[in-house]
Order: sequence, then structure tokens, then C-alpha cells
Amino acid sequence: MKSCKFQVPSSVLSELDKFFTEHEINNVSVFENKELGFSDQLDENGFPIANFFDVDIYTEGTDLLPPLLQERFGNNIRSLEIDEISANDWVDSYLKGLKPIICDKFYFYNELLQAPPKNNELIPVKINSALAFGSGHHQTTQACLMNMRFLIERMGFASQHILDMGCGTGILGICAKKVWTDAELLGIDIDPEAVKITRANYKSNNIDAEAIVAENLTNVKSKFDLVFCNILKQPLITLCPDFSNAMNVGAYIITSGYIVSQETEIIDCYVANGFEVTNRIQMDEWVSIIFKKR
Repeated sequence: MKSCKFQVPSSVLSELDKFFTEHEINNVSVFENKELGFSDQLDENGFPIANFFDVDIYTEGTDLLPPLLQERFGNNIRSLEIDEISANDWVDSYLKGLKPIICDKFYFYNELLQAPPKNNELIPVKINSALAFGSGHHQTTQACLMNMRFLIERMGFASQHILDMGCGTGILGICAKKVWTDAELLGIDIDPEAVKITRANYKSNNIDAEAIVAENLTNVKSKFDLVFCNILKQPLITLCPDFSNAMNVGAYIITSGYIVSQETEIIDCYVANGFEVTNRIQMDEWVSIIFKKR
């Protein structure tokens, strides 16, 4: 078996998909290349679209692929490589190749595949399922945790009531509970599968918390002093009045999930709803801002 790897600009993804269909190419992986930046365009889910994507095709016969690709896409095909690969179980190989992630003081690992940290100064967090968004890899998650440390070290903040809105795998709420063990935690997501995974990860980490399926805070009566909201620009704007109503004066919300070109709109919305900017962290094109309820 061989692997044919190359890069293409986002503008040719639709044509590339037609190419795969025409030539009955099925074993393909296509991932955004975050290091090459993002465009101002959004996909159907509201995510910024990367400028370039990495493509990897697995096939028994790749000899004809390079000339076919060059003929169809010309200079849009970049960094094309052909590699010999063994016929392994690709999912198993991928999972075994994953390494624990160290972010700030947290050590994220899958206990079925990886060992716990040897460094006692690191806080272990078990993330055993990859079927929902949130593993600690992404800059948005990392920036949220860095902003949490800012609140602890620079603001002397200690939370008692935490909301993890759009909890995904529950990773941010778990980290917060590892720091503030007596705090109450509620995780919310619109995806039932994400909530199921969050509950499992709460259990794996011995976290006493609740996770529910909901689109907003209409039926949530609690008042929060800390909110994590690592989602997308439009839901952040839509939910802003809900957050304002559900937070005490002096409470903080750590927002993320948007890029530099979108932050002005986020800031304008939150300032208009009674918040002020406390801190800003940028990682590549991604931004995380802490807002304080006035």
C-alpha cells in the first residue's frame, strides 16, 4: 500500500471532492493546516476555514495519481509525496501514536493507551473518548486554560459555581474542578453524544458534577461566578444575554472559539451586555478573552 500526500488551498476542496468521486478514491483524509492561517470565510458550522488543507490518499496503486492531480489542479497541488506504508490497522495505529498532552499544569491522557504523569506537579486529566470536540490539542482549549491561570495568579480568583457551556468532552470543567474541588460544576452541550462523553469523563476523573443537553440557559436557575464558553462566534453572541442574566456582578466568562478578525464583534456584543475585557490571549489566529460582569 502507498500513501499520496499533498497540500491544496481551500478554494479547490469542492473540485477535489469531485475528483475523488470520479476516480472512486475512498481512503482519504483531509485536515486543515492550522499553521498556514485561516481565511475570513466560514464553513457550514461557523468555523473559520483554513487557507490550506493537508490531503493523504491511501491506495494500492498511486502511479497514475500524480499526473492526474497535476493535470486537474496544476499549481494548486503543493508538496506532493509518495510513501510506502504497511497494511496496519490505521485506527489502532493512530490511537497508539497519540501522545499525552501537557498544557499549563494539566496532563491530558487516555488511561487505556497512555501512562499517568510521573511528574507530581502535573495535574492528571483522563480524556478517554475522542468522539466529541475537546482533547486539549486545540489552541482554543489551551488558551482557555491559560486564561484560567491568569484569573488564579493575577486576580486571586477562586470559583464556587462553574458553567462549562458547550462542554464537548468536559475538559475545561474537569480542569476547573481539579483546581477548585469544592466548586459546583454544570456542563451543557447541544449534542447528546457530547453530554454522554462528558459524564463518562467526569466519572473517570472522580468529578462530582452534572451534564445536561440544552441549547441555552432558559431552564437553568443557578448563578455562576465562572463560565467557560469555547464554541463559535455566533453562538457566543446569541448566548451573551443569557450569560449576563446567569452571572453575578464580578463574575468572569472565559470565551474562545473565534479568530482575530471576529473578536471586535464579540467584544462589542459583550460590552453592550454589561461586561468588560479583563484579559486577552492569542494563539496563532485563535483568541480567548476573559470578560468580567460589571
